[in-house]
Amino acid sequence: MRNSLRERELAVRAALGAHRWDLIRRVLAESLLLAGLGTATGLGLAWTGVRALRSVAPPRLPRLDEITLDPAVVGFAALAGLAAAALFGFLPAIRAARPDVIRVLGASSHTAGIGGSPRLRTCVVIAEGALTFVLLIGSGLMVRSFAALHRIDPGYAPNNLLTFQLMGGGAVDPHRRAAFIRQVQNALMEVPGVKSATASFPFPLAGGFSPVRWGPESARLDPSKFQAADFQAVLPGYFETLRTSLIVGRTFTDADNAPERRLVIIDQMLAAKAFPGELAVGKRILVRSGTPEAESVEVIGVVAHQRQTSLADPGREQIYVTDGYRNHGFVRRWAVRTEGNPAQFAAAIRARIAQISSGLLVTEMQPMGKYIERAQAETRFSLLLIGVFAVASALLAGVGLYVVLATMVRVRTAEIGVRMAFGAAPTRIFRLVVGHGLRLSAVGIAIGLAAALAATRAMTKMLVEVKPTDPATYAAIVLVFLLVTALATWLPARRAAGLDPTEALRRES
Repeated sequence: MRNSLRERELAVRAALGAHRWDLIRRVLAESLLLAGLGTATGLGLAWTGVRALRSVAPPRLPRLDEITLDPAVVGFAALAGLAAAALFGFLPAIRAARPDVIRVLGASSHTAGIGGSPRLRTCVVIAEGALTFVLLIGSGLMVRSFAALHRIDPGYAPNNLLTFQLMGGGAVDPHRRAAFIRQVQNALMEVPGVKSATASFPFPLAGGFSPVRWGPESARLDPSKFQAADFQAVLPGYFETLRTSLIVGRTFTDADNAPERRLVIIDQMLAAKAFPGELAVGKRILVRSGTPEAESVEVIGVVAHQRQTSLADPGREQIYVTDGYRNHGFVRRWAVRTEGNPAQFAAAIRARIAQISSGLLVTEMQPMGKYIERAQAETRFSLLLIGVFAVASALLAGVGLYVVLATMVRVRTAEIGVRMAFGAAPTRIFRLVVGHGLRLSAVGIAIGLAAALAATRAMTKMLVEVKPTDPATYAAIVLVFLLVTALATWLPARRAAGLDPTEALRRES
């Protein structure tokens, strides 16, 4: 494009005796300079971007510490920049260095050299628009997913909840283990500002969940009826401390916290599957957990489903037992409900536990909100990555559309002058240019729509409560894309509408 605009200048130089290779070197040097500056700027942005992305990347991202600008990658980028300059600069340079002097000098200063390949420019802009539309759709779906994550009820209230893992204090005798757990719970309740304290294992979003087999009573004769569910041992008061809703029945009491009490609480998902349309309380199910044969246990309550391993995925059904069911001492992750910011109670809780025994080790102490943030991190990171590419692509598409329309206005200056001389209003000229830009965008949207419908299916596992074909997202992105088009077409259209017909005709004559 730039070489075509300089064709008149090169023709003048050729007419004055400039050697062909001198013209090629001049044009090629400019291409290499621009490519070098672009490569340097790109590497600078890449270095900054890598550091920024590492700071917001989820901590469980594999080999996160090894993500850096590899020298081989830097070298490849530099060579790619030079190769692009040579490929896309040398051929146009040869063409520009062999101008038809008589034709170019005889043509107007505005239209000389711009004939080029308008179809190629148009195709490039349409391709950029289609790619931009796909990336914007992906970004829009991730925005919807991230918003859905914030609306999800995990089945517990993470605010004002401090969690930690307590290691040590084990004893051989189960009665001593039970007494130790009661001592820790009472000590935590003595900390000023602590409203309740409980323990479990595993703990929501902290890992450690493994399935057990459960089934109806008829599964004794038909083992194929056994299914998998998450299994969790808790202290009495667990559901009250986490503020998990009790749907029907009751929760555990201290009297239930004993090995001989074969009682369970199930979540609403398991209740709906095991006893569809029936009251689950008082019914019995078979549970195989640490025993060769399945045990018959009684359901005493149904609670709301907890998202145990992920906020994005509801996960399996859940079965809860008391710590005494496992002969005491199984629970080791504690949760403390506080009156204010839970982080402010960390020091006091550590000090109080140290008074029980210097051999106790407190690890992974953090507010429950940290687990929530960590569970949202992968979706937030994917949103950031796709969003960055979408914004960059939208800028490129906008610039490409602007260049095509600006070139069209430049080529058709005489035509526009004639139209205005015969009475065409500036608003009509404005609509002419904008209409051309909208037609290009419409083609890009149509191609991008088909590509997005195919590409976004690969994002299904990344999405939360939104389908890859979500109509609201597609409609919103079409509006955003048209807004980008409007911004890109406004300046060329305004320039065309503001042309003075007399001056336009005089310059084009």
